[in-house]
Amino acid sequence: MKRLALIIACLVIAFNAASQEYDNMAKNKDEVLSLKNSILREMKYDMGVGNYYLNSMCALYEETFTKNSAEYAECMMWCAMVCERMGDNKQALKLLKQSKEIFKLYGKGPFDGKDTINEIFYLDLKSELYYNSNIDYKSVVYSRKSSDLKKAYFGADSEIYLRSLLDISKLYTERVNMKKAWQYHNLGYNSYVSLIKKEFCEKSESERVNYWYSVKSYIDKTINIAHASTKKSNGRVGDSIAGSAYNALLLSKGLLLNTTLSFEDYVMESGNYEALLNLNYKKSLSTQGAPQSTLDSLDHVIIEVLKESGQTFNIPQLSISWQDVKRNLLPDDLAVEFYKNTDGNYGAVLIKHDWKAPKIVHLGEIVTMNKKSIMLSKALNECSFETFTKDNAEKLWRISRAVWTDEIVKYFPTTDEGRVFFAAEGELLVTGIEYFPFVKPTCVDNKVTEYYCLSDLYNVYRLTSTRMLAVDNMQYSGTAAAVFGGLEYGMDAQDLLADKEKYTKDNSEEVLYAFNNDNRDIRNVEEGVPPLDGTEREADSIVNIINRNHDKNLHAVAYMEEEGTEAAFKSLGGKNQRLIHVASHGFFYNESDSLLIKRLGLGKNPLSHSGLIFAGADIKWLGRSVPEGVDDGFLTALEISVLDFRGLDLVVLSACETAKGYVTGDGVFGLQRGFKMAGSNSILMSLWKVDDDATCLLMTEFYKNWIGGKTKHDALEMAKQTVRSHTENKWNEPKFWAAFILLDGID
Repeated sequence: MKRLALIIACLVIAFNAASQEYDNMAKNKDEVLSLKNSILREMKYDMGVGNYYLNSMCALYEETFTKNSAEYAECMMWCAMVCERMGDNKQALKLLKQSKEIFKLYGKGPFDGKDTINEIFYLDLKSELYYNSNIDYKSVVYSRKSSDLKKAYFGADSEIYLRSLLDISKLYTERVNMKKAWQYHNLGYNSYVSLIKKEFCEKSESERVNYWYSVKSYIDKTINIAHASTKKSNGRVGDSIAGSAYNALLLSKGLLLNTTLSFEDYVMESGNYEALLNLNYKKSLSTQGAPQSTLDSLDHVIIEVLKESGQTFNIPQLSISWQDVKRNLLPDDLAVEFYKNTDGNYGAVLIKHDWKAPKIVHLGEIVTMNKKSIMLSKALNECSFETFTKDNAEKLWRISRAVWTDEIVKYFPTTDEGRVFFAAEGELLVTGIEYFPFVKPTCVDNKVTEYYCLSDLYNVYRLTSTRMLAVDNMQYSGTAAAVFGGLEYGMDAQDLLADKEKYTKDNSEEVLYAFNNDNRDIRNVEEGVPPLDGTEREADSIVNIINRNHDKNLHAVAYMEEEGTEAAFKSLGGKNQRLIHVASHGFFYNESDSLLIKRLGLGKNPLSHSGLIFAGADIKWLGRSVPEGVDDGFLTALEISVLDFRGLDLVVLSACETAKGYVTGDGVFGLQRGFKMAGSNSILMSLWKVDDDATCLLMTEFYKNWIGGKTKHDALEMAKQTVRSHTENKWNEPKFWAAFILLDGID
């Protein structure tokens, strides 16, 4: 009884809150329905309270109001909603009918009060009840009536109305009426996307994040409908379905990152001195843990300053469509946009140069491993390239068949010139799917004797989004290459202070207003940060390769031993650097890495959980006091994100787990995001702990090939083959060469 009383009391408070909002509905109509929808989504119901609970609620309202009052009719609708949530559709319909009879006494009236709001609530509930009863055609009828009323009351451009169109589209998808499904989807899609673009151009960075996660469900619904319609129609879907799905992915992938980059580029190129000063101030404060409200206020100051000068920020890349991608493909190319729908199932949308429209393909939902059937997403989390046994090779093969399905493979290039461009999503973002076995591995006595991966047979390119194919390529005019390696982690405090002073002077002049079986991991290191002998050889070789060859118009500077500090790295910002290579330890930690958390304590921002380690890092790692104003040697992705690396064509992160991070709906929050936010183009990075000696060889060969005239993609593939040829060291096993992935290496 106590629990029942508590539930009743909570609902009374909720109802009273809603009623109070009704009194103010003329002030803000959208908030009224949003509040009610929010309560519908958030409230949970105890299946055991049943009719006793409903009768108690009605009795409470009958005591307070009269049985013929609008308030009592409203209570009946809320009780009907509770019945619907408990699965009692019959009782819910009965209560709705009683409520409707009372509301008839008041009439619909002009669109100025609770009668219209309750009419919408009534129609939506009726639609849900018929949907639950598998009477789809009636569900559609009431949903359409509700949508018409929302349009009349809230307006044709309101978010509430636009969302209702997508709900109707989903209902038609359930009925396998794809023509109607996409008719209603397309009625609101363009308007909704226009609304998103407008809002993104007028909000602060954190406001864009909050807004995006509130509207992303609309984009998710587009993907869900496309996925479901493909399944229900056995793959035979209309052109507009696949086209809309592709456009939704082009819009959403990396949207927050892309907007931030576009905004900063716009400010820097605006010539607006005051806006630029405020942007630099914001970047400085963001790494110092300033309150988000302070950072937001600076964003709004920048936007207002630009407006006063007649400068309006916009994001042209958000308007890129699948047709734009198609036009930039060569005849034998294939572009693949992977997606993961809200049910956790994977699919892909494909386009080729000569197709009239994209095609939607489902990936395998279930993978059989060790005689057990598991979801693909779980299989991806469990797959490992780090053991080279028959059993593990079989697992990789099965997962490969689920990702690179026959329906995708049949569109692969038929010539050596053809390319496969793919943009990952979900677990695929941190899985080397380009290295999955394309031919079933050959095994003898539990040992793998032949392993042919996808990238052995095809030209495969990993992109942030295939949108990049339609973006004008930047011309990289810089000639400077910075190479870090062979770092001295055990510097003392005085050396770090002297180093800081050197780069402080340099910055004031140059960056004013600019923004042996060892592995390269420190996760289990108890003492000082261990040296990496291979990184010294690696850095020496790379500098010599670059400086001996003048075809790339590059000049390399080595930052080694005590020269390779965090301050030295940060000093490169704003200097139009073209190449940065870091051979050192890397780190990525999560809640389970107690030692890293204890020693680094880098805060809650996910970008502070990934980083690179520079000279002098022992002081912080061993718990000693770092001199005030001196960098501690642990450079986080957050610190990188505020540097100015526009013009940086290639960054090579020759360290452990530099591709790792927190997988989100807007990409991977880790080092790759930090460098992308700073303006970097291509990134070569690792997915797991890498061997020092094998990595040294791979990197040296990569630069020989790239500086010698090969593309980044081809240079990396050739370097991997060289590493794999060293079978005496077992370097032919994927764990030695498949860790490194190249992101956005199109040239």
